[in-house]
Amino acid sequence: MFSSACSGTPISPEVVTAAGEAIIDDVAELGLAKWIDAVRTHHSQTYQHCLLVTGAAAGFGQHIGLSRADRKRLSLAGMLHDIGKARIPIAILEKPGPLTDDERTAMKAHPQLGADLLQANGSLAPEMLDMVLHHHELLDGSGYPHGLSGSEISDLVRIITISDIFGALMERRSYKPAMSGDAAYQIMLDMGVKLDRDLMRAFRPVALGVKQT
Repeated sequence: MFSSACSGTPISPEVVTAAGEAIIDDVAELGLAKWIDAVRTHHSQTYQHCLLVTGAAAGFGQHIGLSRADRKRLSLAGMLHDIGKARIPIAILEKPGPLTDDERTAMKAHPQLGADLLQANGSLAPEMLDMVLHHHELLDGSGYPHGLSGSEISDLVRIITISDIFGALMERRSYKPAMSGDAAYQIMLDMGVKLDRDLMRAFRPVALGVKQT
């Protein structure tokens, strides 16, 4: 998918859908913890992150009893939500330390870049583009790129946002050890009204099932 985005060739919806189905089935059969252990072995931070988010979204959707169709939407969004990072310089994406202000500004362009790329591809439903474009929006209006708040943010976006933050916290990097689900969940709780409180309560068993390894 990222190779297609970099080269400007269309992303195959059939390939993405098949991959999403496989992840849903793996997480349902083996559990989120085993999926995270496997994904953490990959070196590329962007690759690792997208698959962690996809697994978290699939596991969360299963836990709260979403239909398979909605779990497919979440899985697809997990794989595609950071596709705009294909247009961000690799030196920024893989930087081992804090970003400068200019680098953060460049990084914050990725949701819009991703939505534009996928819209030009012409194969995704509006709710999918919504998740790609708005996965960094927060309920108190402090997110980006549009500063949405409250009811302006759909339920599917709220779920993918929680999955995205959890995935970022669970990444294993050269400069930080892997975090337990319990520790990651506490950090997310500390975000308070930025995240949906009802969904956060529902997410607790999913997060706490992931131990530090």
